[in-house]
Amino acid sequence: MLPDEMEAEKNRKIILAQADEIEMLKTNVRDLQEQLTAARIRIASLNDDWADLRDKLDSALKHNKQLTLDKANMIQEKFNLYDDISNLISKKGEG
Repeated sequence: MLPDEMEAEKNRKIILAQADEIEMLKTNVRDLQEQLTAARIRIASLNDDWADLRDKLDSALKHNKQLTLDKANMIQEKFNLYDDISNLISKKGEG
């Protein structure tokens, strides 16, 4: 084999190795792009779930606040009734 042929063969092997590496890199990029797309879809889904849970929590907190207010009003009404009864008893005892 002549030196030029040897050099050409060496260069051919280098080019083939680089071509294999380029194909591997293309495959890796494609895989990473697919993973990125899947991750973006998952993040969007999680954001939607988070928004739904936040809305449910807000609703539950408002409901709980209303229940607390209703309970406080009922207690106040009982105290008012006790006061009314006490006043009636006091007036009855005076009269």
